[in-house]
Amino acid sequence: MRIRPFLVLALGVAAACSKQPAAEPASAAIRFEVTHTPAPTRAMITDADELRESCTPGQGDKAIGLWAAMQRGTETTNDVFQGVKLQWRPVGDKGHENNPNPDHSEDGTGNESYWNTVVSEGGTDRFAEVYWRPEETYYFRAYYPDGVQLANNTSATTFIAEYHTERQQEDLMAAYQKVVLSDRASLQQHVKLNMLHMLSAVQFTFSYKEEAGFYNSDRLLGMWLENTAAGTFGNYALLVFGDGTEAGATHVDWYIMDIPAPGTRMYEWNYSAGIPFYRTDTENVSATAYTASADPDDKGAIFTGSNHYVYMVPQELHPGTQLCFITESSMGNVFRINFPDAFTDADGVVHHALEPGYRYTFHVVISRLDVDVFITIKEWNRLDSSYSIAF
Repeated sequence: MRIRPFLVLALGVAAACSKQPAAEPASAAIRFEVTHTPAPTRAMITDADELRESCTPGQGDKAIGLWAAMQRGTETTNDVFQGVKLQWRPVGDKGHENNPNPDHSEDGTGNESYWNTVVSEGGTDRFAEVYWRPEETYYFRAYYPDGVQLANNTSATTFIAEYHTERQQEDLMAAYQKVVLSDRASLQQHVKLNMLHMLSAVQFTFSYKEEAGFYNSDRLLGMWLENTAAGTFGNYALLVFGDGTEAGATHVDWYIMDIPAPGTRMYEWNYSAGIPFYRTDTENVSATAYTASADPDDKGAIFTGSNHYVYMVPQELHPGTQLCFITESSMGNVFRINFPDAFTDADGVVHHALEPGYRYTFHVVISRLDVDVFITIKEWNRLDSSYSIAF
């Protein structure tokens, strides 16, 4: 992964289109397979059931966006299934009986559900088959959630989308698959998509070093990130999934489009009641930031939906960015800690950046004389989850 700041591109955003692709009953309907791995909340997708629930009408009410290019010879047509998306629906919602999808679930009453292709018309999603065309080559790009803004120069080998993590806190995922239809028999194959996490998930925890009588009853009131004059941390970026070649079709680049000015608080969260550093008068524990609050005057509710993790743009670390926080005992004074420019994981590997598909924990330990930061890194497949979700 390359992480680059300020790529200047003349981009147009692809407008959503609800056109239904023309039916081709003489061909075979395209089917999509889904498998994958438990998530702490619905927002952090790590389990097949979690994603299915998120994409079920009346439950999560989201969908997987679908983009495809079709090639015959040297001629390529982009976005051939405009407006089509995938939802998890009962079999009665569409006619899979004649060409069943091997990926399905049963609810115990004999009713089966599948991934359906749907389009939106007049604000209502409805089932709409899409069909193979023989002797064509298809390049599929899938993305979750389906409301992500795509650039109009997305192509068969390069998927381009913009994402602002201050405004969007969803587990952004994308996939690529190429399907070659060489004969009539190949029309029965299913599209298998391997969804990859595009963002980094970061958790911040705080504790006091166990020293007798040292602020044993303190509380964490708020935290945020802030750039200094030398800071380069950005929260709005352009995702380029694919490097323009077939071999690099799943290569990930993030281009930072905006670096907030010094003094601008990023991912700000506060909790007027405070999160205690203790359970009893003698037991110190970690106060975890981004805990949900019912108080409308508190900030940062958007960041509290993923089990204390915040989705951030993958990018290089720089000491010009500061982790800032306040506690009850600080009386309004702000603790400021410079980010490291590198850290070493449990295997001795040195990391200089937040990478897509990884979870990070920044644990801040406050002592009488100093503040220390300990960073741990885990692939998404730790904690019974997965970096790759196979579709």
